[in-house]
Amino acid sequence: MIGLRVTRRLGWERNVLRRTTDRVESLLVFVLVFTFLAGAPLLAWWAGAAGYRSDLRAQQWEREHVFRVDAVLAEDAGTIGATGTRTAAPQAAHAVWTGPDGSAHRGIVQTGVEPVRAGSRVTIWVDDAGGLQVPPVRRNPTSQAVLVGLAATICLAAGLVGLHRAGLGLLDLQRDRSWAREWRRVGPRWSRDRRWGGRR
Repeated sequence: MIGLRVTRRLGWERNVLRRTTDRVESLLVFVLVFTFLAGAPLLAWWAGAAGYRSDLRAQQWEREHVFRVDAVLAEDAGTIGATGTRTAAPQAAHAVWTGPDGSAHRGIVQTGVEPVRAGSRVTIWVDDAGGLQVPPVRRNPTSQAVLVGLAATICLAAGLVGLHRAGLGLLDLQRDRSWAREWRRVGPRWSRDRRWGGRR
């Protein structure tokens, strides 16, 4: 019973009213749905695992190559380019610090929104050579894997929908051409029969 219903749904039963394009459309839908059901879990797993490993590698790299050190301000902190004004914009100042390799460095560091006096210590992030780095982002490899897997599944679905629409457009074009051919063959005779009231 279920098999017969599926056969009818796919257009595979013997029905003279079904055109070849109808059967092709049913087969196209079947193939695309099967591809999604079979491929989506595999693609989501593969993409999620790749995202998980990538996030772990980034986390490990930051742990090994990005360090937190203290910088000593060489001047009072202020808003760059806006002297003599009080604002909630991030403050910055020239500072000196020692890199992980023992080398001395000097540069402009951000100190937050509160004014900070010269000689104060602020925490900054640097690389192996002591160059300034942005603070490491908080990473969650599991969440990253879920998001990447979901994005891959959505992309697969969008691609298959696009294929369905393209295939349906081609089939509709074929149907229009077939209808036009039939009309050229039947139209004149139908018009003549109608003009004579169905009498020849």
